[in-house]
Parts: sequence; C-alpha cells; structure tokens
Amino acid sequence: MILFHLTVANLKLVLRNRQALFWAVLFPLIFVIVFGIFFGRGDPFSGNGPASVAVIDKARDDLSARLIESLSAQDGLSVERRDDEAAARQDIQDGNLNLLLIFPEGLSGAAYDRPPAQVTAVFDETNIAGRIAVGTARSFVDGSNLQLAQAPTRIALSVESIAGDELGYFDVLLPGLAVWGVMNFSILGLATTIATYREKRILVRIQVTPLPVSLFFSSQVLAYMFLPLAQAAIMLITGVLLFGASIQGSLPQFALLVIIGNCVFVSLGFIVGAFSRTVAAASGLGNAVALPLMFLSGVFFPLDTLPAIIRIVVEYLPLAPLLEVVRGVTLYSKSFWEFPIELATIGAWIVASAIVATKTFRFR
Repeated sequence: MILFHLTVANLKLVLRNRQALFWAVLFPLIFVIVFGIFFGRGDPFSGNGPASVAVIDKARDDLSARLIESLSAQDGLSVERRDDEAAARQDIQDGNLNLLLIFPEGLSGAAYDRPPAQVTAVFDETNIAGRIAVGTARSFVDGSNLQLAQAPTRIALSVESIAGDELGYFDVLLPGLAVWGVMNFSILGLATTIATYREKRILVRIQVTPLPVSLFFSSQVLAYMFLPLAQAAIMLITGVLLFGASIQGSLPQFALLVIIGNCVFVSLGFIVGAFSRTVAAASGLGNAVALPLMFLSGVFFPLDTLPAIIRIVVEYLPLAPLLEVVRGVTLYSKSFWEFPIELATIGAWIVASAIVATKTFRFR
C-alpha cells in the first residue's frame, strides 16, 4: 500500500513539472506532428477539403451520367473521370487517390433487375480520407436508390479495400519516435529528478526517515514505467488517427517491449543522475547520452546507411535492437520471440545497466 501511494505521489510530481513534461512528452509529440504533416498519409488540416474520387464509367449510359453528375455535386468529394483502372488502383495504393468507383456495363438495365447492379468502391483501408469517402458514397447510393424506385434496392455498393504494397516513411518512423520518446522521458526525466532531490538534500533526509530506501526508489521506477507507456500510446494514436500511419501488429506486445526497453532507460537515468550534482548538469549529460542514441540507432534512417564500423557498434547499443523488434511487431505483425538476438542484447543491457546504476549511485 505504501508503494502504491508513493508511486501515485511521484506521478503527480512529474505531471506538475511543466517544463520537464514539455521536453519529455510534448517535444517528441511535436516530432510526430511535424513528420506526419510532411510524410504522413493523412493531413490533420485537410478535414474540410474534398476527398479525391475517380470514376470509371463502363456503362456510359444515361443513368451512369446522372449518377456521376449527382456525385460531383456531393459536398466533400472531388470527382474526376478515369479510363485506366490499373493506374487508378495504383494511385489508391500510393495514397494519391482516396476512392475509386467503377460503374459496370449495362448499369441502366441491371438497376431494374434482381440482384441489384453492383457499383465497386475501391479504397485504401489505412487511409482516413478514403474511409470517409466510402461513407459518403454509401449515403449517395442509398439516396440514389430512393430516387430510382422509392423502395427496393436497385444499386448496391460493393466495397473493396486494399492496402499499399509498401510502408511509407512515416509508417516506419512512428514506432521509432515513440520508443525514442520513452527513452528521452526516462533518461532525462529521472536524471533531472534525482539531481533536484540531491540539490534540495531530499535524498539525504530520506536516509534518516523510517521509509526504506528500496521502497522509495521502487516507486520512482514504477512511476517512470507507467508514464512513458502512456506517452508512447499517445504518440501512436496521434500518428494513426491524424496521419494514417499503418500499425498492423500486436499492441500488447508493443506495450511489453516498451516496458522491457524502459528497464534499460530507467537504469541509464539513474546512472546519469549519479554523476550529476545539479539539474543543469543532469540535463546536459542526459542529452549527451540520448541524442547520439537517437541519431545513430535508426530512429530516422536505416542502419544500412551508416559506415560499417559504426553500424557494428550501434547494433549492440540498447536502442537499435529494441527498434528492430518494435518495428517487426508493429509493422509486420511478427512475434517478438522471432528476434532472439535482439532480445538477448536488450536483456544483457538490462542486467549491465542495473548493476552499474547500483554501483555508481550515491546519496551525496
């Protein structure tokens, strides 16, 4: 019970530190938004803009002409005629087109037969604007049925969802940004917290209280395990909902990997805090540790682009193998057990960093 109350108290202290909260949480989130605007499949500022719709009219009769004319008048849709179906489908996959409607041959005759005429709607299931356009098309078809017959269904919308063949840059980048945010939060946040406690002589005072020192530090670890997990979830949700990022794998496995990796980052935060007498020193030393890991471990670009010697070294740093497993789980629906070497490397870092943190930490 004491551990629970201490953990809650530490969570409140972290949340009340607005400056630390900005650099640890909002700063990585800003990266998600900026990169999402430039490289994401969606655009959060295009909600009022029209969705792009291509129509392939194989019927070429009076009914199809009236339907296309009525469809063009729908709010939220920008309609154009196409003749090349293969090219239009490729534009769907590339994210250059939100929705493709295919009117079949003999539409006028089929509209008054049973079963109803099938109008095919093709969209990318990972594209938010495409899903919205499909909803608009459904409403349009329902209205057209009422005008045609006032009761039975004459035209049916056959929805065909497809996904792009390749992941976009933002799809690959988002999990890396989420893990980097966790690392940044734990190393800098915990190091500056410990430095603050040391400056105010709180650590020394704890030694003369009945509170066990191990209980105090356990509450710190739990607090910095929970908050980064919530932070990573916020970053993923932002990337998926606002910018159409593709997350196909297991979210529980992602959460477990965040916790496993954060065991290393929390220990690194204790180590940085152990060598920092002031908050400014903790911030500077924490950035000296976190920034090289961020730029060299494949957050923004593949490790293959690094020189061979640097790549070999980076592969044994804690962030690079963690990113490899996280991307395999979230982007390719793999199980994290398919990465034994990477997990072994992370496990070695957990043990080594915990030992170093225990040996180097001092209250004074």
